[in-house]
Amino acid sequence: MKKSLGLFLAILLLSVGNTWGAGFQLFNEGSARVMGLGAAVTARSDMVESAWYNPSAAAFFSGPEMLAGMALVKPSFTYKDKSGEEYEMVKHVHPLPFFYGIFPVNNRVSLSFSFNLPYGLATDWPNDWPGRYDADYTSLKTFFWVPSISFKLNDKLSIAVGAQLVYADAEMEKALLTTTGDVRSKLEGDDYASGWLAALTFKPWKHTTFGLIYRSKIDLDLDGKVTYQNVPPNPQFLYNSTLLPAQFINGKGEVLLTLPATFSFGVATTIVPRWILSADLLWSGWSAYEKLTYKFEYLPYLGIEGTKVDEKNWHDRWAIRLGAEYALKPQWKLRFGYVYDPSPIDDYTRGPELPTSDRHLFNIGVGYLKGNLELDAAYTYLIMEETSTPPAGSPGNEYGNLDGQYDGDTHIFSVDVRYKF
Repeated sequence: MKKSLGLFLAILLLSVGNTWGAGFQLFNEGSARVMGLGAAVTARSDMVESAWYNPSAAAFFSGPEMLAGMALVKPSFTYKDKSGEEYEMVKHVHPLPFFYGIFPVNNRVSLSFSFNLPYGLATDWPNDWPGRYDADYTSLKTFFWVPSISFKLNDKLSIAVGAQLVYADAEMEKALLTTTGDVRSKLEGDDYASGWLAALTFKPWKHTTFGLIYRSKIDLDLDGKVTYQNVPPNPQFLYNSTLLPAQFINGKGEVLLTLPATFSFGVATTIVPRWILSADLLWSGWSAYEKLTYKFEYLPYLGIEGTKVDEKNWHDRWAIRLGAEYALKPQWKLRFGYVYDPSPIDDYTRGPELPTSDRHLFNIGVGYLKGNLELDAAYTYLIMEETSTPPAGSPGNEYGNLDGQYDGDTHIFSVDVRYKF
C-alpha cells in the first residue's frame, strides 16, 4: 500500500507543470472531501486537509496521514450581444492537483505540509470575437507550497504558524487594432513570492469545535517577455486624433498583481447523531486588487519604455460555506455542501478576462473507508448569475465593442485517496 501511494504521489507531482486554475479563487477545489462539504472545513479537526485549511488542527492528530488527488474543472462562459449574436468561450478541462500531509512530532507538536492551486484563471475566447481588443486568452497559475507547525496548548486549544511559498505563471493574449489589420500580442511572465499564515483551533465542548485562519496577501511581479504576431507592413493607429506609424517591438514585460489576504472563521459540531455539521465565513481582501499594472520595455504602438495601468477597484467580500457529513455506515460517508460566493469585481471594470458575477455552488460527495485507506469522490455544479458588460470606454470595455450579457456555469469533479499510517 505504501509503495502504491508513493507511486501515485510521484505521478501527481510530475503532472503539475501542465495544470492551471479555472477561476481566480479556488478554495472549494482543495480535495474531494472538502468539495463535498462546500469547503466549510475551517473547524474540522479530523481532516488531513487542515494542512491548508487550518493547520492548527494538526496538533490534535495522533498519527501521520497523507492525502492526494485531482480536481477536474470544466467551465463554460457565453457572451450574448444585444443584437442576439452569441460567442462561447473555448471549452477546456482544467486539472487541479493537491497533496496534504500531517506528521505529529509528539503529543503537542505537529508538522504539516500542503500543495495546491488556490488561485488561478483561464479564459479562452475565440480570436474573432468582439472583445478581442480587451482580452482574448488569459491564464494564471499559482502553485502554493505551505509548510506549517502547530502547537497544542492544552486539550482544548491549539495554534499554528506557517509560510506560503508561491510560484505563479501568467500568459495573456489579445488583439491590437491598426488601420491595416489586427496585431496579436502575447505577454508571458512568472514569479516566486511568499507570505505567511496564522491559525487557531478551539474545542470548548466535546461535540463542537471553532477554527480561525488568516493568510497574508501575496504580491506578484510576473517578469517575462512581450511578443507580437501578424504585424502588417507599415501599420498605423489613431493617437490623439492623429494617425501615427505603429511600432510593435518584441521585448521585456512585467505584470504586477496582488493576491488577497483572507480570513476564515468556522464552526463544526457532532451534536446531531451520525452527522457532522459545519459552517464557514470566508473574508477575502480583494480591495488590495486596485489595479493591474503592465510594464513594457517597448510599449505597443509607441515602441518606447512605459507602463499601462488597468483600473480594477475590486471589493472585499464575505463568502458563506455550509457543509454536512452523514455516516451512512461505518465505512460509508455522504457529504453535502452549499457555497454563496459574491463577486468582488466592480461592475465598471469587469472585463472579459474574468467576466464572473455572484456564484452559487452545490456540492455532493461520497467516501469509502477500508482499514487505513479512504477513497473519496465529489461533484460540484457552479452557477454564475448573469451580468452585463460595462459601458463603452470603461476599463473592461475600452473599445466599446461589447454591449450584452455574460453568463456561465461550471462542472467540477474530484477524487482523492487518503492513507493513515
